[in-house]
Amino acid sequence: SDNTPRAPHPPTMNSRSIRSLVTLLLLSLLLLVHLPTGAEAAKKKKKDPQELRAVKSDVKYIRCQVCQEIAKVLSREASTLRETKGAKLKESDVLEKVEKVCDPEAVEGEWLITHDLQEKGSALAMVHMKDQFGSCGSECKTMQRACEKIVSDRDTTVAEVIFTGQLQRAALVQHMCHNDDEDGFGACLAKAKPLPKTRPKGPAFDAVDKKELDMQRMMKNMKDMGMGGMSMYNRDDMEDMMDDEDIEDPSLTDNPYKDYDPSILDPEEPEPPGFAEKVTDAVAGAGAAIRGGMDAAVSWGKGLFAPSKASAAKAETESLGEL
Repeated sequence: SDNTPRAPHPPTMNSRSIRSLVTLLLLSLLLLVHLPTGAEAAKKKKKDPQELRAVKSDVKYIRCQVCQEIAKVLSREASTLRETKGAKLKESDVLEKVEKVCDPEAVEGEWLITHDLQEKGSALAMVHMKDQFGSCGSECKTMQRACEKIVSDRDTTVAEVIFTGQLQRAALVQHMCHNDDEDGFGACLAKAKPLPKTRPKGPAFDAVDKKELDMQRMMKNMKDMGMGGMSMYNRDDMEDMMDDEDIEDPSLTDNPYKDYDPSILDPEEPEPPGFAEKVTDAVAGAGAAIRGGMDAAVSWGKGLFAPSKASAAKAETESLGEL
């Protein structure tokens, strides 16, 4: 018989293992490709935290305008609900719309990012920016705060009034904004005082791409449905992640409220885990997975040339026989 040693059959990787390895490689490559270079990241400064906080002292100048906008939005949303649901409309459907009207990330609260606060003489005016959409900075947060002071503690009352269909748009505005019988529904009873001459001018409208907002909204909806764990970062976000330099000179920020007493601002919220840490962990995890896949591939390659146990035993026997 032929005693020539035969090469062992190489171990096989099943299709699931191969797909997993390829997927990890592709995801890691995409992540690394979209990371900005150090030079690009250095060009972008961190935003001043105060730019993302409401200015409490401005709320009183826009309460009436905000209240009127809320009534207009809710009246429109109620009409849409009646057309789509008909007799199946429930008060809880209306309540859901009311609860979202102060949320800039919701469709019902989209008015917050389509308006800009502009100084018009001695008044602070809410100006609709037509087809433009903005990021939710300090002015958006200020309008949101005014909205919450009107709606938050009275959402069920507002929903009940709208659901019963007792009030049309003009009557709803009257009920919500000119009502001296209901606490909190009198935003338009008194005329707003003129702006103080010492008040700094607010920031310019920061327009953003509508597609980006739609994507953020989709991710939020997925998270609300229990499909969390995913994040979307645009190029600016990625640059922020890589920028670890603090702004040392306060004059470098364009924050219009830097001269204000900090007590007029909302308390600063605790900082969430930084994006840089998230990216670092993601890269490290992907790298470890790739290294593991490569180790597996190397082991598999070595197996192509390593003799089997049976072959090794046979070779050892023949060697002893020759002795």
